[in-house]
This record gives sequence, C-alpha cells and structure tokens, in this order.
Amino acid sequence: MSRAFRDYVLTFGVRGGTVTVTPPHRITFSVDKSTRGGLNKARITIENIEESKRLQLVKDAEDQKRITVELSVGYKGSIEPIYKGTILTGSNERQGASIITNIESLDGGFDGLNSFTNRTVEGGRRAVDAALSDMPNTTVGQINERPVLSRPKVLVGNSLRLIEETIGENETWFIDNEQLYIISDTEVVGRFIPVVSAETGLISTPTRKNKEVTFQTKMNPSIKLGGSAKLISQTAPHLNGTYRVDVIGYAGDNEGDPWDQTCTGFLISD
Repeated sequence: MSRAFRDYVLTFGVRGGTVTVTPPHRITFSVDKSTRGGLNKARITIENIEESKRLQLVKDAEDQKRITVELSVGYKGSIEPIYKGTILTGSNERQGASIITNIESLDGGFDGLNSFTNRTVEGGRRAVDAALSDMPNTTVGQINERPVLSRPKVLVGNSLRLIEETIGENETWFIDNEQLYIISDTEVVGRFIPVVSAETGLISTPTRKNKEVTFQTKMNPSIKLGGSAKLISQTAPHLNGTYRVDVIGYAGDNEGDPWDQTCTGFLISD
C-alpha cells in the first residue's frame, strides 16, 4: 500500500490537556517489545510541530513529571494502537530548516521507576496485587495462577522489582500498553489468531534460528505481543504453523521507506 495511505495518531497527555499530532506532520518511530522481562521502549521523532506543543514535551530523565504517550498506526480507515507509555526524555533540536522533537519512552516506565511498596501480605497472588496497587498507572492484563505461600511475605522496595521476584522458572513477565502480564512459557495472550501470509502483508522469507522463527510483515497491529499468529509462507512452507509472538519490532516513517514490523516467536502448533 502506498505511502499516501499510511496513517497515524500520536497523543501525549500533558498537564492540563493533550497534545495530538497527526498527518501531514512527518514522524518516525521504532518500538521494541518483548515478553522476556524489562520494559518496552519507543523512540519517536516529530518534524515541525507548533512551538507551544513541542515545549510541553520537553523532559529530562530525572524530571518526575508524567507525560503519557499513545501511538496508533495503520492505513487510512484502519488504525490500531501499537504503543502506550510515558516519556523518559523529550528534547528539541534544529536540523537544517526543521525543528525535530525527539522522544524516548518506556511502557510502564513511570510506575516502574518511581513506585515503592512497603507491605506484609499472605503471599501468592496477593503479593503481586499488593505491589501492583502501588503502581497506579499499571493495570492487569493477564496473570496466571500464583503459587500459594505457607507464611506471610514482607514486601519492601521497588514495586516492579518485587513483582519480578515472584516469577517462576517457567514463567515470563512483561508490561504491554501499561498492562501487566505474567504467563507461563506455553501460554498465549488472547484468542484471536491473525494470518500472516503474502496476501496479508508478509514481506520476506521467514527464517529460523535456535528453534525460533522470525518474519517481517507490513504494519499489522492485529499481531499482539504474547499472542498467536498463523504463518503461511510459500517460499518456506516448512516453517508454516501457529507461533506465539515473543518479540515485535515496529519501524515507521510516514514519508519514508519503513512502515513494517518484525516478529519472532516459537511454534505452538503445526
């Protein structure tokens, strides 16, 4: 699909209101998501937005103010959210005749960096819920059954780190669009299974390494982190099957070449 059909909505929540950026402003973005712990990241540049808007997005890493970021992308008539988080750093610089706004963001970053828990609970799911209650901007996505503890547990420290300490050997945790997920190595998120094929946007031949398959497709926000995707490749039919998507990398420039995503996952059914 041509560049003319690319579409996006970029929204920032600032003190007293919102800053919204839409075409024809040029943006570039790269978003890295993983189910393997740690916080998802986004890097976004915006070209020549109004001075009153870009000044509201300035932030140093040490600054405690919270500026939210929401990015939805796709094609005209069909866009979906691919990222939600908070600004870690925001700055402006001149490049030739243009003013470029540079944004670095973390999904769950504000709570992950600033939350603190000091409680005693009876363990199990209550330990996760107690720590999560001290992360006011993070909600429950999907949390599997937690082991029951025989004695109360003292929770003192960074709330996200305390949650991480509850993760078992065959589990993983991640925050996606400010929702916490704790799932086993074999679980998936959601029930919808999008098809990835030449007809739906598969770009290049999938590859396999260390039992994981990587494929590249045109921008397709229906493929969710931790969810399932059915791969149908004509050039690599031996890799066809349904995969759990553990890594997604989005790359976008509404006026340039990139407007796609790269996914990596493991086979869950032929």
